[in-house]
Amino acid sequence: MNNDVKTCEHRISLRLETACEFSAVRAAVAQVQSWLAEKRLSADDLGAWELALMEGANNAVKYAPPAAQKLPVVIEISCGERDVEARITDHTAGFDWPAEVKLPEDESESGRGLFLMKSLTDRAVYFRHPGENILVLRRARPAADKNILADTGQLQQRLAEAEGALNDMAAELSSSYESLVAMFRYSAELGKNNDVKDFSQRLLRDLMQIAEADGALLRLVSADGKKLETLFASPEKNRALIPAVDLTADFLTSVEVRAARSRQDIWFDPKDALDANDPLRAVMPVGNGVCHAFFVADQLVGTAALGRLAADKPFTAAQLNLLHTFIDFLAIQIVNARLLDERTAARVTRRELEIAADIQRSLLPAKLPDCPPFALAAVCESALQVGGDFYDVIPAGDGAVLLVIADVMGKGVPAALFAAVLRSTIRSMCHLFPQPGELLAAANRILFPDLSRVDMFVTAKLVYVDARRGELVSASAGHCPLLVWRPGETAPGLLDQPGFPLGIEPDTIYPATVTLLPPGGAALLYTDGVTESRTADGELLGEKKLHQLLAEVAAATRDAVVAKNFLLERLAAERKSAPLLDDQTFILIRHLA
Repeated sequence: MNNDVKTCEHRISLRLETACEFSAVRAAVAQVQSWLAEKRLSADDLGAWELALMEGANNAVKYAPPAAQKLPVVIEISCGERDVEARITDHTAGFDWPAEVKLPEDESESGRGLFLMKSLTDRAVYFRHPGENILVLRRARPAADKNILADTGQLQQRLAEAEGALNDMAAELSSSYESLVAMFRYSAELGKNNDVKDFSQRLLRDLMQIAEADGALLRLVSADGKKLETLFASPEKNRALIPAVDLTADFLTSVEVRAARSRQDIWFDPKDALDANDPLRAVMPVGNGVCHAFFVADQLVGTAALGRLAADKPFTAAQLNLLHTFIDFLAIQIVNARLLDERTAARVTRRELEIAADIQRSLLPAKLPDCPPFALAAVCESALQVGGDFYDVIPAGDGAVLLVIADVMGKGVPAALFAAVLRSTIRSMCHLFPQPGELLAAANRILFPDLSRVDMFVTAKLVYVDARRGELVSASAGHCPLLVWRPGETAPGLLDQPGFPLGIEPDTIYPATVTLLPPGGAALLYTDGVTESRTADGELLGEKKLHQLLAEVAAATRDAVVAKNFLLERLAAERKSAPLLDDQTFILIRHLA
């Protein structure tokens, strides 16, 4: 801060350069006050100059553009025997000083500073220049040896105007205090009370009281996003009598729809009255009011409207700010409540999926039955907690077993439900175990109505393992082919006569195929999640690669469990860190004799 004091023609001057910051100009005005006090100005003069200089200096800071904020604010003051003159130099865009300065209306957010400076000084002039403006303020200084009395009428008028301004300021301060108390209370409640209706009712009642409103209406967007539904109305009425607002309706009919679409506050009063069919008329006093639409993450959450019966008393700008502030708090509470509901629902769903996964695992064979000279090993891995893949190994008498492997379209709970239904259906027809083709046809007839109703289908393969004859009798409903490897072969052979998946046609016939599995041979039943898994390079594993892996595994060991684990390791090595995109299930058969 630069100070320069000089004497010239019986006037003493002070020049201060200060940074373009509120704290800096406050310090500068305080220094001017000390300087003027030394010149024996009266307490009234000192008070008047403090208010006038603070208004002028604050404006120089408040309206300075970013580029000008690096330039100083200059305060110059000269004190003579008859008057005191101050000059404030700013670098704002400037403004045109009005020809007549009056006390602004209550709802106006500007103009009070000009009124104070005009009222507290005898002359106020504003000079605009490119890049720099000068505010000149002058106030007479009563002579020390004269008793100069101002005109009584003028003093009374100025006193009345000042009293009115102070009363308005006191009313605003009182409203602001009530608002702050409410805000602190609501801040303490955010996230604690999940009852949105209770929270909104208390908030709207407080808002009505502070904003001096006679009515309020709060609506939230419906779950389908097509309507505005009433959450709170005051005066309280039967909510059933307050119609919901169709967001696709004519926006000229409803100010709420207009506010939601334009994202602007919509005012209504006798000059711009509510439409005769506007739903607000069912509850809202129609003297005058305002409707505000509020959003969260650019998504419409709802609308809030305030109304007054008095047609000649519109809401002020300060009261509109209250509406915005209160509704912002309400929007935060709504978001908190929804997030809490979503987290709760997610926890419930996660627990239900865990239970479903346990149930699905319990439906898999705990131990595979013996059917010498054949040995069996199986695995089922789900991409999600529950899946549509499943397998079953059912004793069929005389040492035979029925192998079942299936893949229900899709993943998750719906697929798992149909997998469980198919398992029960297959097990209920034990007399058809030796004829897998007839068993598939019977299962298809039973499941077709349910599968077709939900547009789902199931691929399945049944293999009847005849231990006495060393034969595999298989039938396929659109499933992956059965791979059979015989000693001495470099690659497995395909054994398949596929038919339609279950649920496509009600009367499908599924032919059966019989093949011998010689001693040392191996066979593999699998789902498409095996061949369609991704390698580390993002390529599908494919049937050719699976054939190579089966031949390698079969040649390496005759132990079915060891071969299963070896195959799992090789599949994981091909996939590396890539996640499973589909359920993977396979059953491995070895002829040990």
